Amino acid sequence: MKIFTITVILHPSIPSDIKIIKGEINSETILLDGLISMLSKNEKVASFLIGESDIRPGYLLLSNKIELKTTRKLYSPVISDMEIKIIPISHGG
Repeated sequence: MKIFTITVILHPSIPSDIKIIKGEINSETILLDGLISMLSKNEKVASFLIGESDIRPGYLLLSNKIELKTTRKLYSPVISDMEIKIIPISHGG
């Protein structure tokens, strides 16, 4: 089992005291589960982004120019270190 580093960068319009969240996820973990676990550690972020064990609608999750939800990559095991940007769909630009 390998451990991968996930870096989450929050768009400035997402209310939070921090804009970068880092965590480690093992290779047997589904990316969505690991991401929810990481985001849940910050109550303010979790209240905006997480609903019913999923990322709320209205947010893009981008990594390496790929949107993770629509390509179903969010529902696959983690296979490498990742940088994920979370951007509201109506971010204004």
